Parts: sequence; structure tokens; C-alpha cells
Amino acid sequence: MVLGLSAFSATFGLVIVFFVVFPALAQGLIAFAALGALGEKAENDAYAEGRTDGAGDGRF
Repeated sequence: MVLGLSAFSATFGLVIVFFVVFPALAQGLIAFAALGALGEKAENDAYAEGRTDGAGDGRF
């Protein structure tokens, strides 16, 4: 049995993938990177002010 799609279902599937799924994935990845950058900035600001929790300073 040959599986085939009608023109409408193929077009609808591509529209969903390219206009819904991919943009949502891209937005999620951009948000993840932005939150990581904000966290890194907070750590850098704390380090510059001398406020450290002792993590990563080589002491046990």
C-alpha cells in the first residue's frame, strides 16, 4: 500500500512545521540563551563587587 498525502494535508503540515514549530523552537532557544546571559551577568556583577559564595575560588 502506497501512503500518500493530499495536497491540502501536505501544505497544512508544512505550514504548521515552518510557521509554528520552528519559530517556537527558535524562540525557546533564544530565551534559554538570554536567561543564561542574565545569570552570567549577575555572577560577574557579584564577583566585581566582591560578593562571592566561595564556589570556584579553589578553596575547600
